[in-house]
Amino acid sequence: MDLTFNDAETAFRDELRAWFDSHEPGPEPRHDEDAHWRWRRDWQRQLGAGGWAGVHWPQEYGGRGATLTQSAIFFEELGRAGAPLPADVLGLLLAGPTLMVWGTDAQKERLLPTILSAEETWCQGFSEPDAGSDLAAVKTRAVKDGDEWVVTGQKVWTSGAQYAKWCMLVARTDPDAPKKHQGLTYFVLDMEQEGVQVRPLRQITGESEFNELFLEGARISDDNVVGGVGNGWKVALTTLMNERAGLAFFLQVRLRQQLDKLIDEAAARGLLDDPVVAEKLGDLHVRVEVLRLTAYRGLTAIEKYGQPGPEGSLTKWMWSDTNQQLVQLAADILGADALVADSPWAYELLRARGNSIEGGTTEILKNIVAERVLGLPRMR
Repeated sequence: MDLTFNDAETAFRDELRAWFDSHEPGPEPRHDEDAHWRWRRDWQRQLGAGGWAGVHWPQEYGGRGATLTQSAIFFEELGRAGAPLPADVLGLLLAGPTLMVWGTDAQKERLLPTILSAEETWCQGFSEPDAGSDLAAVKTRAVKDGDEWVVTGQKVWTSGAQYAKWCMLVARTDPDAPKKHQGLTYFVLDMEQEGVQVRPLRQITGESEFNELFLEGARISDDNVVGGVGNGWKVALTTLMNERAGLAFFLQVRLRQQLDKLIDEAAARGLLDDPVVAEKLGDLHVRVEVLRLTAYRGLTAIEKYGQPGPEGSLTKWMWSDTNQQLVQLAADILGADALVADSPWAYELLRARGNSIEGGTTEILKNIVAERVLGLPRMR
């Protein structure tokens, strides 16, 4: 693994830094979710106008055709610039790449351009209340009716559903299939129709990023089946493999920035000589560095084998655990100052509780590492 950038990668980074120097998202709205969404959407439009919305997308689909390393540079520089993720990160990182692999020409022509422009955004209808993180256990049904499918069921933890035009939906189309991984189909669901109801889930932060999604007689045309009827498991795996590929670099940079702020806070309070504080800060420093190197290790694996390996589960697990430890230490160091309503640390402390659930629960990630990396017996 060579971490030295070649001339093309250095030129890419320099061009990107120059662009960030002359463009910015503007002040971040606080305490107003709708305004915050519009702020991130406007930022994505700026990125799109500058040719930076889908850097990893092929040029034939309007992307920049960046290499994997250049994509990693993009997310690192995005975090370093203090800019937010684009509003439709699910469309850019999950739906778009999935459609490029499995979608029809008509689906690509209709759906990909509006992802880049942020004209239409996406949500992900995978998780269900009784299935947890077990995608193969979904019970949402899709029944054929002429040239349409009628969908009934419930999804949960559906991020951004209240703003989404489209949903990546996995539904069971053959309940008699011998194995639970079979009989699933991957659909593109139009969220703007009768039979689709979004109910926000109020979080401890006061926000409603996550939602419940109720489907009662929602209809999907045959044209919006992705990858063929009964092939939903394979298509969904493509979506999941893309989920954490680029975000790891953004998240590790943000962790480094948060840790640097915390070190400054500890120094301002004369606590750097406290052996307990120093030990915990040192441990977090090592963890952030390991996370950075693990992200590059994952990148190397993708370049070598063409797709992320199960080792990628380590990155998300490490990030969520490290972030929760970091914000807890912030609360310990700042005391009551960290818990007042306007303190950014108070928000981070509360928001970090969701890290263990979103993007794959810690329990599922540990199972993947145990079974597929360490070769341990499957958990019963």
